[in-house]
Amino acid sequence: MRLRLMTVAATVGAGALILSGCSSSSTSSSSAASAPAASAAASEAAPAATGDPLVLGIVQAGSGFMGPIDTPARNALLMEVDKVNAAGGVNGQPIKVNFIDTETKFESYAPDAQKVLDDGANVLIVTCDYDVSSPAALVAEAKNVLNIAPCIGDPIYGPKGGLKLGFSMGDGVPGEASVMAEFANKKGWKSAVLLKDTSIKYTQNQCAVFDKRFTELGGKVINTYEYKQGDSVKESVSKIAAGTKPDVIVNCGYNPGGGQVAKEIRDGGLATPIISGFGMDGDFWVGAIPNLTDYYVVTYNAKNGDDPSADVNAYAEAYKAKYGNLPDVGGFTTGPTTLQAILEAYKVAGSWDGDKMTAALESFKDVPTLSGPTSFSPDLHINVGRPMVVLEVVDGKLKFIEAITPSKVVFP
Repeated sequence: MRLRLMTVAATVGAGALILSGCSSSSTSSSSAASAPAASAAASEAAPAATGDPLVLGIVQAGSGFMGPIDTPARNALLMEVDKVNAAGGVNGQPIKVNFIDTETKFESYAPDAQKVLDDGANVLIVTCDYDVSSPAALVAEAKNVLNIAPCIGDPIYGPKGGLKLGFSMGDGVPGEASVMAEFANKKGWKSAVLLKDTSIKYTQNQCAVFDKRFTELGGKVINTYEYKQGDSVKESVSKIAAGTKPDVIVNCGYNPGGGQVAKEIRDGGLATPIISGFGMDGDFWVGAIPNLTDYYVVTYNAKNGDDPSADVNAYAEAYKAKYGNLPDVGGFTTGPTTLQAILEAYKVAGSWDGDKMTAALESFKDVPTLSGPTSFSPDLHINVGRPMVVLEVVDGKLKFIEAITPSKVVFP
């Protein structure tokens, strides 16, 4: 069971962070959320935040292919911002959010990051993929500003990728794909075929880690077929169907292309179980494949109210009350985790200086957050050993099956 908390160690002089109830658009501060009674009481008891604002610059996708991944975490983070502001802010200073929607346009990330930093952002929050967000992160690095991605999965985001001030609050692909392999082994699947999207490092490394861990466990990878986001895999499916049938197909992909791959596998007559990682989280793509079964996703949390953590389920309900629907993906929990980590690091560092904030984060050892125990080191700025949930597509929805902590984490 994951370690989580309903309140983070006292925010910097401002009382506790209370989880729950906001939306931001373009370049604006977070608006007041409709909050549960506990938050309302905290707001009544706390003095209004009146100092100069602390600014979170957010350069992420509100649309485009990263929109469904970035938006849930960002929305949940904005809910958390409202709770902190309702409780008096940080040392009497309100938190302001300056958000620019990049629309997942690669060429927008660097200039948009420059804009929010020129406008006074103390921290930069970026899109949940290294290949997409690294231009923005490099702008922050040049200004000695901490840059954080709520849910990047590739451990290259950090020192390995030249980002000494870059952190991800997500679950790293070494842990994620190790869980995928261990779940496959537990199911008794002895052979696998991999379908690898080569368009980003996350999916490349996901297949590499699965292959390595699955083989360690006695499994055999029969073949690996490559594709790029948006490509048809019909020819590869035909080859799989004509050859030795695997016990499982590993779809190392992300939507929308990963959903197309899943559909072509089933349309090609293969009823083989399929497993994927966080890139295939969410119910929004499942409807395009009627009666889809035997599809499994390893991800952060169950978003539909059946997570093993009551805290996560309560936050998902608060999210629905605020935005009118449940989060698109279970990675929404990394939004509150991002703010929790930023404020705890600021409390330790006593400064927004990027080097000092980095040193504070690197001292984290199993700090409890909504996403689970959070640890960093000078070499690794992402978590790789947290428990992850396995979901199965049932009646057009992702349903919780079990939570697995990787017994061994391997790296690509």
